[in-house]
Amino acid sequence: MAEWHLIVGLGNPGSRYEMTRHNVGFRVIDELVARHGLGAGRNDKRARTWNGEISGKRAKLAKPQTFMNRSGESVRPLIDYYDIPQDRLLVIHDDLDTPFGRLRLRKNGGHGGQNGLRSIIQNLGSQDFARLRFGIGRPPGRMSPVDYVLGGFRGDEAIQARELTDRAADAIALWLTAGIEAAMSQFNGETAAPQPDREAQFKIALRAHELAPSDPKALSKLIALQKKLGRMDDAVANHLKLAEVYDKLEQPTLANAERVKAVTIRPDLIAVQQAIANWYLAHDNSKKAVARHLILAEHYRAGNDFAAAIEAVEQALAINPQHPKALQMRSSLAETIASD
Repeated sequence: MAEWHLIVGLGNPGSRYEMTRHNVGFRVIDELVARHGLGAGRNDKRARTWNGEISGKRAKLAKPQTFMNRSGESVRPLIDYYDIPQDRLLVIHDDLDTPFGRLRLRKNGGHGGQNGLRSIIQNLGSQDFARLRFGIGRPPGRMSPVDYVLGGFRGDEAIQARELTDRAADAIALWLTAGIEAAMSQFNGETAAPQPDREAQFKIALRAHELAPSDPKALSKLIALQKKLGRMDDAVANHLKLAEVYDKLEQPTLANAERVKAVTIRPDLIAVQQAIANWYLAHDNSKKAVARHLILAEHYRAGNDFAAAIEAVEQALAINPQHPKALQMRSSLAETIASD
């Protein structure tokens, strides 16, 4: 069996950090997950992880949940447990010393003051692994670096950061297939494309879709551009539209994949989540069906709808009565309800 490649995006867990400059590594992982329809992922070695094939390579994606300064406490167990050579590890992180809007790949090196890298190097006992620097530049004026990295992109910067996230995902695909030298040659110093060019491409793609509304390729191109422009609600709607197109073309696997992409962006689409779970169950994939019900349970629990969360967990347990995570969640929910 082919060896794993481990792609680690650095960041801090929790909604308060989600859109900060420090979490660009997480957002590149999110982009890869969405592009390749890798689903909800799972908790593994103190990280949120996804397994899949990217550019024909077996890839494990990870977002450590240890907080930035202790990232190595998640990366080292992943490396050890899955026996991943360090030359198949790539770490994505924000970098103050790289100008905003630029990417820089390196095949090894020090931490440069980046605490997530520092932790990984300390835990691995080595700095011989690839990294992708996502340039955020230096803070303006007398603003402290801490306040800067924990702040978010605004206005045109947000658009440019979205574009650079896409470029970073492209660079990782090339790293997987051609190696670090080729990725460095093509992407080091790359900047986000000017927004007017992207808008022009979007208008062309929209017109192509209008002329051929049942053409999956035209609709897929439109979705990709909507994501790059940050128009995520429109992209979700078109993922669902594309699912309907594939259903009419009698390609149910592709249709289900589009629905998965939609709920990856919008997990609150309850009916779609349920349809995905039913599809997996009908196609003898009970593991993914259970996972989808547990995603629904997490969504309900986050919204304090504990009765609905319990119902979703019971649906999971109806498929697999011994599922450890479902049993644990049922117990936790029962305790929460009893304490209210």
